[in-house]
Amino acid sequence: MDEIFRRMERAGRTDVNNLIQWLKDSKVIETARDEEVRQLFSVAVDETKVELEKFKEVIACLAVQQVKTAEQLSNQLAEAAPKIIDAACVGLLAFKEALAEQTKKCDK
Repeated sequence: MDEIFRRMERAGRTDVNNLIQWLKDSKVIETARDEEVRQLFSVAVDETKVELEKFKEVIACLAVQQVKTAEQLSNQLAEAAPKIIDAACVGLLAFKEALAEQTKKCDK
């Protein structure tokens, strides 16, 4: 999970919204718990760029609530990450293609 988080960090995708989406996509949390989990992040110094250690603290709190270990939740996140990263890449590719198409229209 750490390596995946670092890749997200390099891509500038470690804001609270993206991390909550990762938790939902990995089925670590349900959509109904968004606000509750958002409050766990609220003590983060910068909600637009959450540090790995803070994310691990949130995972630890969620693990206690779910009567699981932080390692179990970390593994669950790591297993779902390739799908999430692939989906993000597909979205980025579609955006680039749309931008290129728009640029062609403007050049005419």
